Amino acid sequence: MEKNEAIPAQPRGPEARRAEAAADAKLLLRLARTGALATLDSHAGAPLVTLVGVASDFDGAPLFLLSTLSRHTRHLAADPRASVLLTQPPERGDPLNHPRVTLGGRIERIDGESPRRRYLARNPKAKLYAGFADFGFFRLRVEDVHFNGGFGRAAPLAVADVLSPLDAEAALSEAEPGLLDWVNGKGDEAVARLAGRRSSGRRLWKAIGLDAEGLDLAAGQLCARLQFASPARDVEGWRERVQTSSRHETR
Repeated sequence: MEKNEAIPAQPRGPEARRAEAAADAKLLLRLARTGALATLDSHAGAPLVTLVGVASDFDGAPLFLLSTLSRHTRHLAADPRASVLLTQPPERGDPLNHPRVTLGGRIERIDGESPRRRYLARNPKAKLYAGFADFGFFRLRVEDVHFNGGFGRAAPLAVADVLSPLDAEAALSEAEPGLLDWVNGKGDEAVARLAGRRSSGRRLWKAIGLDAEGLDLAAGQLCARLQFASPARDVEGWRERVQTSSRHETR
């Protein structure tokens, strides 16, 4: 082989393609702030699709803040089966050549401080109406996954491929407010580096949520994700993952 001869790229196997698709789908679950929600109208016998705000629960399952007066919530009261399409607006190019994921399952009312905290951290303007009597928080119990990464990149994924492990949920959920304060206390420049961005006086990055596999960050309407190389099983392990990422970013 001549020295300047190009080495052909090796085709990726199905497991590598599946792992890449799962990573893209997980990222959509964590970064999406709106979704297209499809519910079933039992009277009309037809689906209804509406735009709703979205956040992610600890395992990545979608969270919603819905009004009981809305048509789609009335549908869910009669039949909880639904699906939601999540995507990210592309900065350029054909939108159909960018990843999107559709999750199917049953949407159920959920109470507790954690869903409220997680949703409002990702959708702060919803604080204006989250306390209204007709609003409540809901969660999609994911039963089906349909992922399309763009042209020629559809991949069969199972629920376990896109949801994060729950074995650290109790410890990390309880510690989440303190851990986020610890990250944000590192200063604007350090937090921006964790988001893979540079600090700007007009746009300050802030840590807004966490789970066993990473950290979610936001600056206004922009959002980013620090994904760990391996899940953290406890608070100290989670801190160590962030510290390691911080050291890598400053090199």
